Amino acid sequence: METVLSILQGNSQIVSFALIAIAFFCVAWVLTNIGRQLFSLYQRNFYQQVDKGLRDVVVMMEPGQIFTVTLITVIIIVPLVFWLTNVVLAITLAVVVFVAPSFVLKVMKKRRSDEFVDQLPDALSSIASSLRSGLNLVKAFQQVAKNQPQPLAQEFTQVLVEYRVGSDLSESLDALSDRIGRDDLLLMNSAIKISRTVGGNLADTLEVLSRTLREKSKVEGKIRALTSMGKAQGTLATFFPVFIGYVFYKIEPEAMSMLFTTNLGLIWLAVMITMSIMAFLMIQKIVNVDV
Repeated sequence: METVLSILQGNSQIVSFALIAIAFFCVAWVLTNIGRQLFSLYQRNFYQQVDKGLRDVVVMMEPGQIFTVTLITVIIIVPLVFWLTNVVLAITLAVVVFVAPSFVLKVMKKRRSDEFVDQLPDALSSIASSLRSGLNLVKAFQQVAKNQPQPLAQEFTQVLVEYRVGSDLSESLDALSDRIGRDDLLLMNSAIKISRTVGGNLADTLEVLSRTLREKSKVEGKIRALTSMGKAQGTLATFFPVFIGYVFYKIEPEAMSMLFTTNLGLIWLAVMITMSIMAFLMIQKIVNVDV
């Protein structure tokens, strides 16, 4: 009888172990499929965003190369950070590395667009002078691509390359406007399209537009100078409480830990974070003046 009971107990343990193993493998299979789908979705979005960003800043690289570098960076750095610090910092660093390429390309695009807009009034004056000397619009663009600094020369070179391979000049200028993403180019493109459609003195129009953009640039510079202090104050008002809270936590860890361990502390912490975010957004709304 005892032998039979021991055999049944042994069989029940084996069955339990088998069921646990099957459940574990099922959960692992489901999580693996979910992870693979999320990775494929991230890779597809990464390729789309990075490809557009590279075309906007005219960088001759493949999105796959940047994706490979990103993965290698995560594989090397994240385990090292996890071994030296903790899992929270390692996960935070992994998220930062994964979103860094798109963020860097956006910063590069904005800086490139700002440089292009700063150089555009001189380019318009040059185009107007070339038109008055008897050159056509394409020849005037060639002079700009040859004599103007980067990135303006590179962008007009791209326009000419697209025009030579068969694209309409208006379509090439629209593509230029999409890459730069600034309203100043819409004015230039509109003036050129209207002149090519209904006629008119394009040289005078571009000269007037050049003076207008210079005045606009001066006004924007004055506004940036007047609102820079407000932006600095908004940033300080947002992040200085975090620094003070960290200092207080180092001085009185027991008292400050109540913010994270009690219900009332969590409520006050949520209120403080919400008010800080609202203050930052309100200050940014006030100091960002659109010209």
